[in-house]
Amino acid sequence: MEPSAQLDFNLRPLLEQLDQDELSKFKSLLRTLSPQDGLQHIPQTEVDEADGKCLAEILTTRCPLSWVETMTIQVFDKMNRTDLSKKAKDELRERQKQEKMLL
Repeated sequence: MEPSAQLDFNLRPLLEQLDQDELSKFKSLLRTLSPQDGLQHIPQTEVDEADGKCLAEILTTRCPLSWVETMTIQVFDKMNRTDLSKKAKDELRERQKQEKMLL
């Protein structure tokens, strides 16, 4: 897997908005929803013990960008955190607009 050099939405502040219970739910859903190879290369204890800041770093440095974007939005949707899902989607849309303007 190719690590993501830069995330198109800032994952760390999004994860830091979750309380401890929500962060635990995020981690659980991430494992449940991800394809089999999604997080297999990262020890479960490392993910389980990470706070929001550390989890963002783990995901953005060790997983492909498109996977992180997709899974984050899916997990936020499953958690009914549409506010965070919308923020992530809005930032991705903004990046796509900027890329089109550069072409």
